[in-house]
Amino acid sequence: MNKKSLFLGAVIGAAAGAVTSILFAPKSGRELRSDIVEKSGEASVVLKELAYNANELLQSIQVLGTEGSTLIKDVSSDIMDSVSKWNEEMEPEKKRLKDEIKDMQRTIADLEKTLKKDK
Repeated sequence: MNKKSLFLGAVIGAAAGAVTSILFAPKSGRELRSDIVEKSGEASVVLKELAYNANELLQSIQVLGTEGSTLIKDVSSDIMDSVSKWNEEMEPEKKRLKDEIKDMQRTIADLEKTLKKDK
């Protein structure tokens, strides 16, 4: 969504609401003019607050995006380091397991030979 469109829509909506409420209020011309001046001042304050809050939100989103990107890079780097360390630590275990599997295969082969001889 375009930021300008959102801001423009909020301004137009606020203005339309203010004009509608003023025009449909049953008051005299003097009261109506007084209300218009008062409401326009209030609308100005609301618009300034809205612009300030929109700017704050935009800055927060930018900071969050930057920090999120940095955090993701750090976490992925930490994960890669952990996996690398785990692989290094598991290397002796892999060798031991391979040796045990070879021993089991030899034992099975020897048992098969023994069983064939006994038949």
